[in-house]
Amino acid sequence: MIYCFSTTIRFFVIIFVLFAINIDLHAQKIVELNDKNQIPLFTNEVYIFKDTSNKVSSEEILSGKYDSKFLKIADDKFYTETLNANYWLRFKLQNQNEHKNWLIELPDPHISKIEFFRQDRNGHYETLKTVGFSYPFSNKEYQHKNFLFKTNLPKDSIRTFYVLINSANYAGFSTSVREEIHFTGYALTEYVLLGLYYGVLLIMAIYNLFLFFNTRDRVYIYYVIYALCCAFNSFSEDGLGFQYLWPNVPFINILVSLFTPILLLSAFIIYSFSFLEINRTAKSFKSVIIGAYLLYILVYFIERFVLDSQRVYQFVFLLPFLLIYIASFKIYFQGEKFARFFILAYTMIIISFIIYLFRIFDLVPEGFGLFAVYSFNFGFMIEVVILSIALSDRFKIERIQREVLQQQAIAQLVENESLKNELISELKEKEIIQDRVNKELESKVATRTKDLREKSEELSIFNSNLSKLVEDLNQMNIKLDLDNWQLKQKVQEEVKARLSDEELSTEKFKELFPDDASCMRYLENIKWSNGFVCKKCGHDKYITHTSPFTRKCTSCKHVESVTAETLFHGIRIPMDKAFYIVYDTIRSGKSKTLEELSELLSLNKNTVWAFRKKIQSSYELLKSKSKGTVVRWDDLLSH
Repeated sequence: MIYCFSTTIRFFVIIFVLFAINIDLHAQKIVELNDKNQIPLFTNEVYIFKDTSNKVSSEEILSGKYDSKFLKIADDKFYTETLNANYWLRFKLQNQNEHKNWLIELPDPHISKIEFFRQDRNGHYETLKTVGFSYPFSNKEYQHKNFLFKTNLPKDSIRTFYVLINSANYAGFSTSVREEIHFTGYALTEYVLLGLYYGVLLIMAIYNLFLFFNTRDRVYIYYVIYALCCAFNSFSEDGLGFQYLWPNVPFINILVSLFTPILLLSAFIIYSFSFLEINRTAKSFKSVIIGAYLLYILVYFIERFVLDSQRVYQFVFLLPFLLIYIASFKIYFQGEKFARFFILAYTMIIISFIIYLFRIFDLVPEGFGLFAVYSFNFGFMIEVVILSIALSDRFKIERIQREVLQQQAIAQLVENESLKNELISELKEKEIIQDRVNKELESKVATRTKDLREKSEELSIFNSNLSKLVEDLNQMNIKLDLDNWQLKQKVQEEVKARLSDEELSTEKFKELFPDDASCMRYLENIKWSNGFVCKKCGHDKYITHTSPFTRKCTSCKHVESVTAETLFHGIRIPMDKAFYIVYDTIRSGKSKTLEELSELLSLNKNTVWAFRKKIQSSYELLKSKSKGTVVRWDDLLSH
């Protein structure tokens, strides 16, 4: 985050400087090294030549061939405006103090390539090893996180120095001249403070890791991941990672600078969502924050890998942080007090940002220089500590809530125990009453049992007589069933005889089949005259279905209607009228015309024609199968 914030601030500074500083076009000034311990080089003291072709050699530069190309650059352009281009810096120093050794410092650790050229006693330029973000750390003349070079400048001498800068990242040309002994003390203090910073981060991470193992609350492990991402991002920003972790593998610098901002932002969002419980407390912000995060990822990859630029995504990076900061206020004002420490922690970051701006504009009082340089580190250190306190506060609030709930549960248990005792007392009273009632009931039951025994003997005699009567009735029912069966056979034979009578009138036919039920009943007797057999599985057991004139197989549960697989399957005309059309169709030579049937039965002529055609087809099929025998009425109906 520190790298992303500091890179973003470079753009803010450019905008502010446009309005704050006027451009001076005087000739290049010689920097006089006197009793001061640190002398920053300004734009009128450092002239720059921009070689976008990267073809001008150091020999040509040092020979003075391109001296006329070195120009003063405006303050708002005092950085690598074009990536991967050669920028040549030229400045002149005059040592006025014989007791001091001077160093040149370039504090930006993200410059990809630096070549430093200084004059020896004979006026010849000597070339040091190339150093930078993309070169081994051991190439440095001083094993310090910043880039430091000796001036070897005798008293009263004036020498010209050249610096070649080529960077794949936006880097400033900020350059300072420092007194060696003073810088040693400064560097020692600097490393101690950075050690304190990383120590606090590590202690907070370990402490909350133990809390996670103790409570199994995932917010603690999210905090640990966030703290480690802050530390890792700081390693990349201040150059300590390059110095101590991967000094001989500069390629890791590129990977770390590419992916630590995304890791840091991801860890921050996950931790914030868990700590603030945004899904519960600020659900309306959830989709907006995630949208801002995805926008940053999209812009980041397009700029870094497609456009090879670093201008827009720096600002988009701040958007999710701002939205979460606003959401934390909303959550706090909703009554969630644990959000107050979260707000305080990120207010520290904002304060450190303001201090950083004050340092840029040289508004920080003397004595606070180192604190101002690392204001972001101090801000993040305070933020991490406050967030750890916030987790403890959140745990405390949850513990208090649990204690309140426990007290409520205990009070409820006491009340339940009181109710239980009252209930036991009532039950004992009911048991006494129940015993009294049971005794009375036993007495009454004994009396009733005696009465019932007497009645039972009487009923036994009555049942014996009734059984004889039932047996006589069964014999009579058997005779009646036989008579009914014989009667049905005679009726059916009479119906067949009457139907075969060619002189049977319409009125006579309607007497035999007055409605649909009589037709269905007659068809049922014909279809299942030899018993029911399931068409699907061949089983012969059935139960009567809820629909009339249907049977349901007890084996496969198949339901079969009486009209299934007959002439009447799927027809949409009344059964009594359909029966008459069948009768009229098979009458020898006396069939009515379609018009007569249509008018007689009040049916559409096309409907009569279609059903008659179906009857004739079935009749012809049965006739061909019968091999000359007469097709019976029953066979045609059930076909």
